[in-house]
Amino acid sequence: MTTLATGKLCLLLIIFLLVDNGACIKWLALGRSWDENAWTKEACIEAKNLGLLERKQAKLCRTTLDVMPSFVQAAKDTSSVCQQAFRNRRWNCSSIDRAPDYSPELITGTREQAFVYAVSAAAAVWRLARGCALGSLTVCSCATPPRREPPSSSALVSSSYSPATFSFAISARNSFKWGGCGDDVRSASRMAKRFLQGTTIYQGSGPVGKFLQAVNMHNNRAGRRAVDQSLILECKCHGVSGSCSIRTCWRGLGSSGPSVAGARLLRRYATAAEVRPRVGGRLPPLYHHDNLLFTTKSSDYCLPDRKRGSLGTSGRQCNGSSSGYDGCEYLCCGRGHMKKSRDTVERCQCKYVSCCYVKCKSCRRITTTYVCN
Repeated sequence: MTTLATGKLCLLLIIFLLVDNGACIKWLALGRSWDENAWTKEACIEAKNLGLLERKQAKLCRTTLDVMPSFVQAAKDTSSVCQQAFRNRRWNCSSIDRAPDYSPELITGTREQAFVYAVSAAAAVWRLARGCALGSLTVCSCATPPRREPPSSSALVSSSYSPATFSFAISARNSFKWGGCGDDVRSASRMAKRFLQGTTIYQGSGPVGKFLQAVNMHNNRAGRRAVDQSLILECKCHGVSGSCSIRTCWRGLGSSGPSVAGARLLRRYATAAEVRPRVGGRLPPLYHHDNLLFTTKSSDYCLPDRKRGSLGTSGRQCNGSSSGYDGCEYLCCGRGHMKKSRDTVERCQCKYVSCCYVKCKSCRRITTTYVCN
């Protein structure tokens, strides 16, 4: 590629990044500023006017109002899952709460942006699938039972059992039936895809804009697939005297919430692949659907850098005895740390002396914390 062509490509990339401004994840602001139960057609229009929904998203909102509480909850889940995953790292995902006015690391194609796109998609699918199973959505209900029988008893996960009523050891492999209400991840994934891909590519960005849109949608798909891969087989036993003569089984997402998919995506964040814009605006075929992709190298987040979305780690609390991400050596980027001790006096060893008198001792407690320079 010539120097002129390279310069033109970089210019188009800058134009797209400035115009895109995180349009695909602006809806995450709904979790902070919108009531789950306040959705009307007028509310959809208002959210669009505020820049929280794109045109296609607002249209979907008006035609299927009952799905919007799921997206509001998914926005809250995205923030909590992301901040929990990165709580001890240099980038701690605190900037996600600035939605819809994101800082540069979430609008320039970084590894962190890839993770947020994937987690937001996973949270949306999870909430929609639970809405389907609970009957709160009109467009879906319980998942269609699989055609194949469940695996052997040793591979099953029970949703409700006790030693007295649950025993797979004596159950026959064919003594089961599909029942319960499985989470309809397939329908939820289709609804989430329609909503999350409801953004318009900036026309002036040309093939670079199409390429970056393809990267964003790839990461969305990786998030949706992470939920499908998080389905577990749950069974409940039926039978006389704990014989478990019949097992009723279904495929569900369990009770752990989107954090299960978030943990799966965090591992893929560590192995995310860098991609470069190419002719035609399409992704090369060598990347698996489950991989996360990014286009811009991230800052090390050690020092404040507003242009790259880095707040720095000065003043962050670290663990003086850890060698991991939360350890002072890593978190403070080699700048050293301060040890702070706080001496407090508290009431302790309290005892009732009579009917209504409590006698306590005064205990001294020293609390030690470590803070990055």
